[in-house]
Amino acid sequence: MIFRAALLVGLTLLCPAALAQRTPRELAQALQQAARAGDAAAYRTLLAAGGTFTVEGVNFAADLARRTPTDVTYTFSDVRQEGARASANLTLAWTRVPEGKSRAEGQPSRVTLPVGLVRVGEVWRYAGEAFTPVKTGLGTLLALNVPGLPERVAPLAPLLPRAAQEVRNVLGLPVPEGAVVKVYPDSPRLSASVYLSLPPVAGWNEPGEAIKLVMPGGTPAEVEAATLRVLTHEFTHLAVGLAAGPGRDKRIPWWLHEGLANFAARAFVSERGWGAWQSRVNGYARSGWVPLTDLADFPNVPEARWDNAYRQGLGVVEFLAATRGKEGPWQLTRAFAETGEADVAARTAGFPSFAALETAARTWLAAR
Repeated sequence: MIFRAALLVGLTLLCPAALAQRTPRELAQALQQAARAGDAAAYRTLLAAGGTFTVEGVNFAADLARRTPTDVTYTFSDVRQEGARASANLTLAWTRVPEGKSRAEGQPSRVTLPVGLVRVGEVWRYAGEAFTPVKTGLGTLLALNVPGLPERVAPLAPLLPRAAQEVRNVLGLPVPEGAVVKVYPDSPRLSASVYLSLPPVAGWNEPGEAIKLVMPGGTPAEVEAATLRVLTHEFTHLAVGLAAGPGRDKRIPWWLHEGLANFAARAFVSERGWGAWQSRVNGYARSGWVPLTDLADFPNVPEARWDNAYRQGLGVVEFLAATRGKEGPWQLTRAFAETGEADVAARTAGFPSFAALETAARTWLAAR
């Protein structure tokens, strides 16, 4: 009796979802329950070890706690089981509420992703999206497993080493040889694989995760230019993280991360597009400039100020390159990674303080 009582107590301490997901349908219910509750810990227990979503899932789960999608639904369809594995289509439906808006102003969202499931003993777990490998000479290139996409992605393979070389040419930084690039057919599906609260984006990367990009449309030349632009941008994030060292890349402010990435992709932006970017930051320098300290930490920057981070960051990097030479932007970046102190980093770059650097950059941009 004592043993039985102890066993029952132990079972009640286990995650309820782990005891329930004996079918894919029950797994969907468990994922939905954890997501609606904003329970990041419970959500992580539902992920399969070694699945394509293993790393990204941690950040996805954290976002559930920050901005809980209380009405999200998870539905598996077309489930095809082979032994301890299964493929399925996962349909997510939820209301994305933009920052600063009420739920009544939310945007209905719905995506369907091909995914994998894994059974461990009698319990099913979520393994993330299903991909088709595409042969490439650098890293790993994966196409979301939807009809026709792998064939469209194949011509992108030669562009990976070109984008990596451009990062080396501009910043002198190597891109990790094991880089993983995942290609999605559209922005809604890509964004839903990152955070449910994320607005549609064309590319994404976080330290330790794969690069994600949307398959561009248009003529072959337009597809090539758009892919190279996004790849070079995202490869820059990887290269900066590698050069900064584990964990130290988080000391680098977000605006500087994005400024470097945009700067490195210059060769693949049209003259008209580049002029529009410069015009935007010049305008911010004259009116509407947001203090760089308010753009340093991505999770705490409101969506309405994301454009400031991208454009002002690019402007400061351009200013440093023009006034301190090719090494100027990386000199400041490296100092941030080493110390995490804005004033120390600014002095390393030749300014008496960070305030002085920001003032000089803004003055230069406003007069450009």
